[in-house]
Amino acid sequence: MAETIKYNRIEDVINEKLDGVLRDAALDFAAYLNNNQLTPNMSADGKIRYNGYNLGWMMVDGNDKWLFEIFNYLKFGEFSDDDDDFKNAVYDHVSICEAPCHDECWRAKDVKIFGKEFKSVCSQHSRAFVNPDGKTVEHIKKLIEYSKKTEPYEQQYHPTHP
Repeated sequence: MAETIKYNRIEDVINEKLDGVLRDAALDFAAYLNNNQLTPNMSADGKIRYNGYNLGWMMVDGNDKWLFEIFNYLKFGEFSDDDDDFKNAVYDHVSICEAPCHDECWRAKDVKIFGKEFKSVCSQHSRAFVNPDGKTVEHIKKLIEYSKKTEPYEQQYHPTHP
């Protein structure tokens, strides 16, 4: 049985598991997180805490994949942005509820996200950004800045659970 390796920093697993442009993009994103006091907690599945709650997580999955997921798209109704590429990247990562998922969750909500209406948005997860390129990493950074202006959904599991 293979032993599970525990990493102290996201950069350690990135440097061990990823190569080339994947590594460069993941390290760029990790540097942004660290520079903004959003360092992934490696003992809590890479969750990124801000102001007492988890915004999302960053993780490396195997030798060829890294991911970022934002947890809460429910509070984006008041935001507007003129960058259509950014908004489309966000829209592509909205998760529509397939209830019940874990804990028999039925917390889906009809919401508006950057001006677009969505029915039955999952309150627990978004669709993960998988191996985002440099442009997409910039979209994620912008998304995080918007997310920092929101409050967690009170019935959501991830924003408050370590």
